[in-house]
Amino acid sequence: MGADPHGPGSERVALFPLNVVLFPGGLLALRIFEPRYLRMVSECLRGQQPFAVAAIVDGPEVGGPAATARSGTLARIIDWQQEEDGLLGLLCEGEQTFSLVDVFTEHDQLVRAEVIRRPPAQPQPMVADLVWMEGLLAELLDRLGPPFDRLAVAQPSADHVANRLTELLPLPLVEKQALFEVDDGAERLRRLGGLIQPQRVG
Repeated sequence: MGADPHGPGSERVALFPLNVVLFPGGLLALRIFEPRYLRMVSECLRGQQPFAVAAIVDGPEVGGPAATARSGTLARIIDWQQEEDGLLGLLCEGEQTFSLVDVFTEHDQLVRAEVIRRPPAQPQPMVADLVWMEGLLAELLDRLGPPFDRLAVAQPSADHVANRLTELLPLPLVEKQALFEVDDGAERLRRLGGLIQPQRVG
């Protein structure tokens, strides 16, 4: 694909295809070793820029090129450290969802994505008959410990509970991406509840 100028309202960022789904406000821990992604990290830190995270729909997470979903979330590096094994450890936070317009592969296989940011979703209140999912999230965050325990909030919205559980539970990636595409947080929570415990969600 050619390197066309930005379209109206679009921006170009590095794209990191991963076997994960990340929502705004979520945390993503990464260990970086590929030269293309070390370059991405250097550029993001130097320019204080986010990178795009999108779920892989075809291809490997490491090595060769991978095709991704057409939507994802911009992520910002909020902490980093050189680990004992020499890899670069990152902690990233999801910022804003985007729609993918085009992709461009550079000389070292780093992919740039032209993206359009989506308007932030209006948070939905917690659904009364799904409060058991709030408890499930609290238990999961407590079990995971740092840094994910910082995601615990006193009065979570339906969006917060649905998004964090979608990110953290071992669901098939295709199911996670389908939930990501649901615009309404309460509906996303209800659909997720149906996947976890169908007998409890009518």
